[in-house]
Amino acid sequence: MPPAALKSIIAITATISLTACQSVPQSTSAITVAAYAPETPQLSCAPHGNPNGAPAKLTANRTRIGDPAYIEFRQRFSPGIPSGHLYVVFGRLDAKGNPVTRLYTGLFPKGSLAGLYGGAIIPMPADLAPSYADCHFTPNAAYRVSLTESQYQQLVGKVQADLANPPMWRMFGYNCNNYAASLGSVAGLIEPANRAQPSFSYIYAYIDANGDRERKGSG
Repeated sequence: MPPAALKSIIAITATISLTACQSVPQSTSAITVAAYAPETPQLSCAPHGNPNGAPAKLTANRTRIGDPAYIEFRQRFSPGIPSGHLYVVFGRLDAKGNPVTRLYTGLFPKGSLAGLYGGAIIPMPADLAPSYADCHFTPNAAYRVSLTESQYQQLVGKVQADLANPPMWRMFGYNCNNYAASLGSVAGLIEPANRAQPSFSYIYAYIDANGDRERKGSG
């Protein structure tokens, strides 16, 4: 074989080998990004200037290393109602059990104060997307529970169904507390015996009802 032809074959072989080596990390990177892509981007805090939300100091933490996802219940102050507001943050965990993504949802009546106090009389249409306060106010309490992949897919499916057909909000019947607990049911979590209490006490009763008061963590 002529030396020039041999050199050409060697050069082509080297190029193919280099391309093949480079393709592996590119593929792995794409899989990693896809794994952490938010399933319901309309529930991110991006419209409020905080694309991946914010961490919270945990009051109770039931995270099992190896679980790929989580649900977190947060209670915050609400300017419109003395009881405060309970909402849910959920997303993916890394290998150490730390949140990688944060999506926010909670049941809150449309119409601001009119919706809030109208809901004491009749069911009111509600929003599920996060508000500025959800994305920026420091929670008074937070309770995180990790999820298996199956549980997480159930959660995402339920949230997507609720987005398509939002529940009605009732102050004394089905409010933010009850909605958050309905999402927690995918992890086998139960509501406290007294379902009709303000969110600032409901979250602690919820933690107690599920046996996690002693499971503390910093978030």
